[in-house]
Amino acid sequence: MDFIKKWLYFIIGVLINSFGIALITKGALGTSPISSIPYVLSLQFPSFSFGMTTFLINSLFILVQIILLKKKF
Repeated sequence: MDFIKKWLYFIIGVLINSFGIALITKGALGTSPISSIPYVLSLQFPSFSFGMTTFLINSLFILVQIILLKKKF
């Protein structure tokens, strides 16, 4: 049960982060370096929104971290 709760908090956190980045960019406040990759991908592939690409890239970063750290994660 704790495992599911942790993943639920993780997904909620990533969604809030993604929405915040999208709002900052749409508000013409600029993008941070970590958001530049999803921003460019959303421009290149218009079928994916900026929020969706941010969510996917952040998820990919965490997946790579899990793979690299293994049990230390």
